[in-house]
Amino acid sequence: MQSHPSQFVDGELKTIDNALPEIETEVEHVVYLPTLCLKSQNPKAGSLLRIRYTAAAKLLELFALDRYIQAYIGHPTVRDMEYFVQVIALECGRALGQPVTVLAEIEFNQVAQGQRIEATYRP
Repeated sequence: MQSHPSQFVDGELKTIDNALPEIETEVEHVVYLPTLCLKSQNPKAGSLLRIRYTAAAKLLELFALDRYIQAYIGHPTVRDMEYFVQVIALECGRALGQPVTVLAEIEFNQVAQGQRIEATYRP
């Protein structure tokens, strides 16, 4: 397992070796988001991220990914959802050393709307 400290939060992503990198494998992590903004209570329950990549030498480690997302609760700088999704794509892509697409499906409190945000990191 390899650690990849975040440049944005006091946390890290971890990667594990892909046991069969010669097998073409598409990976999609579905991450149910916690409330990130303590004031507005956004995003609403049911909001999620889909982190997608083609498996190569490394895979994202599940438990570290959960802790990493939790580290953004109440973050003073990464506040808007567009920036949050871009940062997640950037750091997951850097950890894996390959393209990563993050798709967010966000529901909000206090407004009658949601957002669908897609960000792709390409090294």
